[in-house]
Amino acid sequence: MRKSILFSAALALVFAATAFAQAQEDGTWRVRGDNGEIVHVLPDPASAEAFEHRFGGVQPQTPGHANGYSVFSPSYGANPGQLDDHGGAVVSNAAFQPIFYNSATAAVLQSGIDAMVNNFSNSDPGMKVITQYSKGGNAISASLGHTGDFVDNKAAPRRISDSGVQSYLSGLFGAGSITANTSTVYGVYLPQGTISTLGHARSCSNYCGYHSSYTYNGQTILYAVFPYDDCSGCLLSGKTVLNMETIVTSHEIREAITDPVNAWWESSSGYEADDKCAWHNLYQQTGGAWVQPEYSNALPGWPRGCLTP
Repeated sequence: MRKSILFSAALALVFAATAFAQAQEDGTWRVRGDNGEIVHVLPDPASAEAFEHRFGGVQPQTPGHANGYSVFSPSYGANPGQLDDHGGAVVSNAAFQPIFYNSATAAVLQSGIDAMVNNFSNSDPGMKVITQYSKGGNAISASLGHTGDFVDNKAAPRRISDSGVQSYLSGLFGAGSITANTSTVYGVYLPQGTISTLGHARSCSNYCGYHSSYTYNGQTILYAVFPYDDCSGCLLSGKTVLNMETIVTSHEIREAITDPVNAWWESSSGYEADDKCAWHNLYQQTGGAWVQPEYSNALPGWPRGCLTP
């Protein structure tokens, strides 16, 4: 009996260690950054499907709807799944600031990104669904501020690393071009032809966007990086580059708010809320921009699953 108990305990430790390791790094959804830190990425659709495929069918609810929403099973992670509070703070009264690396990038994307961000604020279920991840004294608002865009005039680099993006942002803060704020998610839109790298991972081959954080003058800076998704790995059939950028933007904004630094994610897999609904059941919000569903955790007043209107 004692041997059996010891074996069971050892087995439990192995499973716990495996789950912890998966939650920390899996090489697909969470990769090692330039300095060895864990960074959450949105894998290209093929990599995501190869890692773990699950069809996004409607959950057995009557009649496949709840509380006025269409409810789908999660695309990835546990089914039905449970996101857990890991103690980190969420972002209250968040804002998003688009930063276009140069005017050529802005010419293609700016008007569409601006419209998407403005219509994303207070969208139902788009932004409203993440209010359920609020904490005591740390409420998430369905309203998303839109800090004025910054359009730079830099030449398109052949590639830019994650540490290069951080240096770029710090330079903009230092020059007074943009203002450092812990409640703002800074979205950096890279030019066509520029490869984004993140440790050993690179855009289009491994991911279509990511969010992370770093410290600038004692402040935690939240940022997201958006490669120019015109490559085959990050371009879904029937979608334009702008469509892909708004889909990835919806994903990264909400994840940066709900899990800026170790807040809400699924303990068994490490998936964040938007990971669980990535690449399936995409829909057009008010104004026509394409976005992805968000995972609802069945907290008071909300059903469980990936929600669309």
